[in-house]
Amino acid sequence: MGNELDLIKEYFEYNTYVRRKYFDKIFKELPETERHKDRGASFPSLVDIFVHVLDAYRYWLYYTINDKVNEYFSLRGKIKSSEDVEKEMKNVEKLIDDFFNNLKEEDLDRLIVYSYKNRKYQIKLKTILLHLIEEELQHRGELNALLWQINIDPPVTGYDEWIEQKK
Repeated sequence: MGNELDLIKEYFEYNTYVRRKYFDKIFKELPETERHKDRGASFPSLVDIFVHVLDAYRYWLYYTINDKVNEYFSLRGKIKSSEDVEKEMKNVEKLIDDFFNNLKEEDLDRLIVYSYKNRKYQIKLKTILLHLIEEELQHRGELNALLWQINIDPPVTGYDEWIEQKK
C-alpha cells in the first residue's frame, strides 16, 4: 500500500468483489418474489437497492465527471432481470476500471465542475470517490438487515477477510 490513491483503488476493488457476492445471493439464490418484494427500505426492493448502487457509480463516474448530469437517467425500475442487472454490473465494473486506469495521485484534488438545471456545482474528485465507497457500504448494510429479516444469511465479507484471501 502506497499512497491515498492506492488505498481508494483497493476499497473499490474490495467493493467490486463483495458486490458480486451480493449479486449471486440476491439473483441466483432468492426466488423472484423475494427479490422484488417491497420492504419499505430506502428503495423498495432488494433489486432496487442493488441497482441504485450501480446507478450511483454511473451518476458520479460518468455523468457528473463529464458534466452530463442533465442527461442522467436511473436504471432503477427499468432493469429487473438477473441478466440485465448482471450486464449493468459488468458495465459499471468496466467504468470503474477505465476510470482508474489513468488516474494519478494528484488528480484526487481536482475540482469537478458540473451543471444541473442551470446551476453550477463543484466537488473534489476525492470526495466523489470516498462518497461512492460510503454509498455502497451503507446500502450493503441495508441489504444485510433486509436479508436477515427473511432468515437469509448475507454474504458478509469483511475487508480484513478479503485482504487475507487475496494473499
